[in-house]
Parts: sequence; structure tokens; C-alpha cells
Amino acid sequence: MHVMVTQPQRPFLNLWQRRAASYVGWLAALRWLLVGCQAVTILLTWPLWQTRTMPPMLPALLLPAFDMGWLLLGSLVIILIRPRAGLILNTLLLIYAVMIDQTRLQPEVVSLLLLTWGTLPNVNTLVVGRGHLIALWIWAGANKLLSPLFMQSTAGWMLDGLLPNAPDWLRMNAGYLIGGTELLVGILAIFPRTRKLAGALAFGLHMGILLTLSPLAHNYNSAVWAWNFGLALAGLVLIIPWREGVVGSLKACKRWVVMLVVFLLLSPFGFYVGLMDAYLSHNLYSSNVPQAQTTAVDPHVTWDMLNVPLPPERRLFEAFFRRTCKRGDVMVIRDTRWWFVQQGAGFVRLVC
Repeated sequence: MHVMVTQPQRPFLNLWQRRAASYVGWLAALRWLLVGCQAVTILLTWPLWQTRTMPPMLPALLLPAFDMGWLLLGSLVIILIRPRAGLILNTLLLIYAVMIDQTRLQPEVVSLLLLTWGTLPNVNTLVVGRGHLIALWIWAGANKLLSPLFMQSTAGWMLDGLLPNAPDWLRMNAGYLIGGTELLVGILAIFPRTRKLAGALAFGLHMGILLTLSPLAHNYNSAVWAWNFGLALAGLVLIIPWREGVVGSLKACKRWVVMLVVFLLLSPFGFYVGLMDAYLSHNLYSSNVPQAQTTAVDPHVTWDMLNVPLPPERRLFEAFFRRTCKRGDVMVIRDTRWWFVQQGAGFVRLVC
């Protein structure tokens, strides 16, 4: 006589497995979206990724220079087939691309790379993606609130893209609204109970920025359009389903991942003492970055020729000037950061 033994039903385990499988599917969908956003960004800034003489390439290391555009697009295709191997290749290619031309150190490219790593179904990579989002929101908001020009002018310009006839009281407080919302989203994303609200606010925030910059409004800075669309969806997929606390999430990670996340969260402070670049510190659309004026080729020429700004770094302004100036040309670099003013380095004059 044979007796059939059946396993006891475990509905809660089955439910958890279904939810886990569903979340992996959402992560994969987000990965495809972010890969598409990165591809669109590269295509919209295509001259940036090719070798050129003008605007000059600004290498960090003297390495062989060659066109990177098709290589980067090819690595994105590999991500869709073999995500981990493709991401490793894409990361190495982007690092090399920046080493041979620091103009390519654009915030949207770096951010989309980190977010794509965050779509791998692994506790370590998920924490990196989430840590990057929290750092981006908190510091982007804080940097705007600390920027006089953003508060007095740029914020009103952004508001005009959404509400051309906004009342005066709203226009006067647009800086607090935009910067404060970014900061608030980052803080809400830290706590499990407020993450649904954080994801919803992030979606509205980045879709609003996208609309403001799109052809429907100011038609400005197309290089970051896809990035903002990716950020809007990343907030929904990476933040809302996150149930664990920050400490618990970090305890489940490898030590080097914890160190990386702490670095992502704290390193932007280094911008104010000259230890971190503005774009790596989420300093966007603000005035508290170095500014350069010159009688030689204007560094802003990168906007017209590469569709991106030259990263606002003193070393890059100086390198750009040295490669484009003629005898007698002058460049003046002004830096309003307290640290540099106190060191007597708030004003630098270069002569060719």
C-alpha cells in the first residue's frame, strides 16, 4: 500500500515568493528603461563621446583617445542580455571615457549608471541605487537652497515653464518650493512609513522638471530629459517597495558596499571645501559654483557644440583656457564658496 505524502501548504511563503518574483520583474523593466535613457542621452550628446579638437578634450590621464560612442551603446545592449557583465563593461568604458576627457563627467551619465546597477536583484546593488537616490535628492535640494542665484532667479524661470502666470507670492517662493521639495523627498525616502509619499513626490517632481525643460516649455538642456524621466520611475520602483530600515538594509550588505553608500551620502559636503566636483555633489542649476570669464574661447561653447556644459571646476576652466588661448588672452575665475574666499582664492586671474 502506497501512501502519498503532500507538503503542507504555506500560503504566506507562496505569497512572499510571488511578490519577490514580481519585484524582480519590475527591476528588470526599470533596467530596460534606464538603459534606454542612457542610450538617448548618449545620442543627444553624440559629439561629446567622439575624439575632437574643438572644444578641446581635457584628459585626466594621458591615455590613447578614440571614439567612445558606439562602444558605450554596444555595452548598453549587453546589459539587456547579460546585466552584470554588461554593467561591468559599461562602467569600465565610462571611466575610460572620462579619463581621456573630463568634459564627459556629466551628472546624468553618472546617475543613470548608478541607478542601473541598482536594478540588479541583489541586496548590495539595491542599496547602492537607493543610497544614490537619497543623496541626490537631499543634496540637490540643499545646494539649491544655499544658492542665491537659484533662489532669486533660476527657480522663477523653472516655475514659468509650468505656470507662466503664477502669482507673485508663488514666484517669490519658487526656490523654497523646488529646493525644499527635493530635500523633503530625500528625507521621506529614509523612513519606511513615508516611502510611498517619497516615491509619489519624486515622480511629480521629476516629471515637472522634465516638462519645464521640454519643448512644451523652455526647450532647454535636452541632455537631461531622459535622466529626469528615469529618476521619476526609479523613485517608484526602488523606493516605494523598500520595507527595511536603513540600518537593517546596510547590515545585510558587504562592508565595502556600506562604505560606498556612506561615501555617496556624505561626500557631497566635500564640494564646499574643494574636495568634490560640483556635479558629483548634485550641485545643479545653482550659482555657488566657480564661474569663468575670458577673452579667449568661451567655455560655454560646449553647450552649442556638445549639448552639455563644461563641468564648473577650476581645474577644467584653467585646462580649457590653456588649450584655447592666444598670447595676451585673460581668464578670470570667481569662486564664492566661503572656504576659497577665506583662503584668498575666490578670485583667480590667468594670462596666456
